[in-house]
Amino acid sequence: MKTEELNKARAIYYGLFCSLFSFIDDNKEYKNIEKIIELLSSSPIDEHSKEALNKMNEFLKDKGFDGLKEENNQVFFSPSTSYIPVTASYYNEDRDDGKKRVEMTNIVLKSTFRKNTISFKDAEDHICFILNFIQKLIEEDFKNIENPLVLECFSNILNGFIDLFIDDVYKHEESDFYKNSAILLKVFIELERALLNVEKPKEHKKRTQHELFHKKRKEFVKRAKRNFDEVTSL
Repeated sequence: MKTEELNKARAIYYGLFCSLFSFIDDNKEYKNIEKIIELLSSSPIDEHSKEALNKMNEFLKDKGFDGLKEENNQVFFSPSTSYIPVTASYYNEDRDDGKKRVEMTNIVLKSTFRKNTISFKDAEDHICFILNFIQKLIEEDFKNIENPLVLECFSNILNGFIDLFIDDVYKHEESDFYKNSAILLKVFIELERALLNVEKPKEHKKRTQHELFHKKRKEFVKRAKRNFDEVTSL
């Protein structure tokens, strides 16, 4: 695959995961998710991703927008189900708004992009912002495979917690569609590591809260509707 084609495919994957882990309450966004999954199914990365995409397709055909919306809420937002951390700081320090938010903000300031504070109220080290930011960097120049900000963001921020996040999503008691999304993300992250020459962390920081997080319930937070564009140009 040529560099430009590869980068376009990478941007599509980053955009898909950003949409999937966001608050889904928009039929237009659902249609886009459905279309992208169908597109990726035609050229899966490997057998594991092929099976995951097929199951994701089957789920959407069977349960549609309402089914995905409900599972998205149960996995990420409902106060009645197990808590999944969504920021790099939480995985690194057992709390939000930590050092990783500062690091991520500094990376963003090196780019031509900024957080869209109107559409995105969460922190810069939120999983969706990170994914959307990398997507925008790739789209800025499809011909460049060695983007230093992509490498810095991936290696210093995303790489350190993404395996724990994938594991949390995969093991969540309400995961069905998202169990296969976690498999697809795992395959994609391994491909990104190989492409960017970044090693998987040998061991993750021991976290007492991580071991107990499935027993922790979410606090109720009113979720604002979003336009799924966390990052905007200067």
